[in-house]
Amino acid sequence: MSLIRNMILAAGGLAVSLPASAQTPTTITLPPLEVTGVPQARTIDDVATPASVLAGQNLELRRAATLGETVKDLPGITTSHFGAGASRPIIRGFDGPRVRVLNDGVDTLDAATVSPDHAVTIDPFGARQIEILRGPATLLYGGGAIGGVVNVIDSRIPTAVPSRGYQGETGLRFSSSAEEIAGFLGFTVGHGNIAARVEGTVRNAEDYHTAQAFGDPLSRRVRNSFNNGFNFSAGTSWVDNWGYVGAAYSEYRSQYGLPNEASVLINMRTQRLDVRGEVREPFNGVEKIRFRLANVWYQHQEVESSAIETTFFNHAFDGRVEVIHRLFDGLRGVAGVQAQRRDFTATGEEAYVPPTLTRSFGLFLIERYSFSQFHIEGGLRYDWQHIQPSGDRQSRGHQGFSASISGTWDFMPGYSATIGFSRSQRLPTAEELYANGAHVATGQFEVGDVNLGRETSYNLELGVRKKTGALQFGANLYRNVVNGFIFQFDTGETRDDRRVVNFRQADAEFYGLEADVKYAVHDNIDVSVFGDYVRGRLTGGNNLPRIPPGRLGARIDARHELGAGSLSGFVQFYHAFGQSQVAPNETATPGYNMLDIGVAWNGQFNPINTWQVYLRANNLLNQRAIAHTSFIKNSAPLPGINVTAGTRFTF
Repeated sequence: MSLIRNMILAAGGLAVSLPASAQTPTTITLPPLEVTGVPQARTIDDVATPASVLAGQNLELRRAATLGETVKDLPGITTSHFGAGASRPIIRGFDGPRVRVLNDGVDTLDAATVSPDHAVTIDPFGARQIEILRGPATLLYGGGAIGGVVNVIDSRIPTAVPSRGYQGETGLRFSSSAEEIAGFLGFTVGHGNIAARVEGTVRNAEDYHTAQAFGDPLSRRVRNSFNNGFNFSAGTSWVDNWGYVGAAYSEYRSQYGLPNEASVLINMRTQRLDVRGEVREPFNGVEKIRFRLANVWYQHQEVESSAIETTFFNHAFDGRVEVIHRLFDGLRGVAGVQAQRRDFTATGEEAYVPPTLTRSFGLFLIERYSFSQFHIEGGLRYDWQHIQPSGDRQSRGHQGFSASISGTWDFMPGYSATIGFSRSQRLPTAEELYANGAHVATGQFEVGDVNLGRETSYNLELGVRKKTGALQFGANLYRNVVNGFIFQFDTGETRDDRRVVNFRQADAEFYGLEADVKYAVHDNIDVSVFGDYVRGRLTGGNNLPRIPPGRLGARIDARHELGAGSLSGFVQFYHAFGQSQVAPNETATPGYNMLDIGVAWNGQFNPINTWQVYLRANNLLNQRAIAHTSFIKNSAPLPGINVTAGTRFTF
């Protein structure tokens, strides 16, 4: 632990500063945020799909140890919260394989969808931008994304040569609840057409504390909730007027405890090779050809009392090629192909899924036509999948077809209305088909069904936005009917002292809304009101488990120029309602209030070297809060009051 602390402190001592985009005084208008995870990269105001982008200071004040905790306060987004080490995003009540987590457009290729105690192998500290697409994004990323997509953009492969020959950034953060100390360092050098990048993150966090004592013996400390990690990458690229091509090797290591098992911890290691490239305007009619390839070697060990009980291996490949074209004025689109291979093995006491080899292949075409005040987007995708288990078990093959159409009407300057309809098909995973054994993390004995078929989702969404002026707002209303929804049915029986759950299929429906209103009461003060609600249940039957409760809140953002820099801050309060619409054998959870505040001071040593210092306090009311979406909600309440202090520099 002392070595990790020393490495962080050494990184924090460098004289560096933040990018200008995060530090510019408020009198300068920043360029609109661009969403890269849509068919053609567009500004966030020009995206029909409900989207959020975290970047710059907004991202800095939200960064947490896990991806789920970083994005959980955005409308429509919550988190699975399996302690401090494993927290996966949940979008509109969908989680697991129905939400795609991407690293610059390519799957993370970890085992996070297998079980909620498996961490997502992305460290938010190294993220340059995080994009969240709500609702079906199946056409670009496959039928598994019927809930949405979280796309994390990093800098590990340079796309430009630094104008001064080098650039770098570093950050240091301390949080009180878990005595967490974390640091980040990234450095890019370049000459001529060649650029190279190295970066790394280290983290050390002890058990965190909650608002009230619980358990036996009583304690505010959430036992076995520590979270330590290390992340390193090195990449290089060739950059020219025609585009770029590059590669990077990265390694992600994490060790964290499972609060529901006092003596169990997870050792995780991922080695990843990424290849990315982009060719601009290779010939008439084609704006660019973009490709992404990733090869991942993933392993994690579940250790109990110093003995390795179970080991998970996953060797996977994901590759995609996109051709972005313009057929004629007003009509642009993207055609592409995606292929994935996943070789998954579990050995040991908790190997409840047999070794499986999954191959999948997809073709997609999306076109967007704009005329006058109207924009129409439609697309098609076809997926093939084959899963081969070990031994004499039956192999399974599935095919899926997805289609969507949406329209945007800019009916007044600054105002737009959207309508979208999609038909998406998700193919079953190996775990849903072949699981048969005790799953210690969730306290269940899981039994799959080899005869499960594909899910078919029909989603209708209506939205309205006002994007300019002192008063801005957005609201989205959606309904999603899923035929053949795959879920875990609690039989009420026990085996090996664990509840027996069977994977079954039945029709289900999800409906809800998200809304936010922002008013600029002064040039430097904005007041916002926001809320979200989702309901999920089997059609004509029981409620689905772990559906997030509704939330309603308000936020004040303020900015003030201070010499050559600026001072900014926020106060945010929201109420999470109690969740009583529960599934059979599921317990209800009470509501709670959450008050967060933050302040950031931005300055500069000179026009190039700038800096940021920030302070944030979460759960300032120190309320006992339980995440209804968590499998271990009674073993791991949310943290109590937590104060975070940090710096971020770029040079």
